[in-house]
Amino acid sequence: MIIKITKKFLPLTLAVFLLIFASCSKRISFIKITPKDALDLLKGDKKAVLIDVRTEEEYRLIRIPGSLLIPDYEIREKFEKAVPDKNTPIILYCTDGTRSANAAKILVEMGYTKVFDLGGILDWPYDTDGEDV
Repeated sequence: MIIKITKKFLPLTLAVFLLIFASCSKRISFIKITPKDALDLLKGDKKAVLIDVRTEEEYRLIRIPGSLLIPDYEIREKFEKAVPDKNTPIILYCTDGTRSANAAKILVEMGYTKVFDLGGILDWPYDTDGEDV
């Protein structure tokens, strides 16, 4: 039997995949997500949050619309207050993917269950906001 995954079911499919992947692995895990899948998840799941883990200056210059700034060096101190529900779908990005991957590992350690790493804003093909736009 072949199952066709439609946009309507993409957030659910990603969540199920994450749960299966996390349960099969004892190491810290999160899912790498493409810009298109991230955009679909944000449009399809109103609880999903987009987090920019760069510095305030970087965020001011250019950012993805609707993103919340929580710099990677403040994740442990500020994240639970900003996103208290550990089952919230979280999409992280930075400039090139290094800081977002590190932040994703920290969030998984903190007990967050639906963590997605978008990588870098350099790969974001859609609209952006900021002073450089």
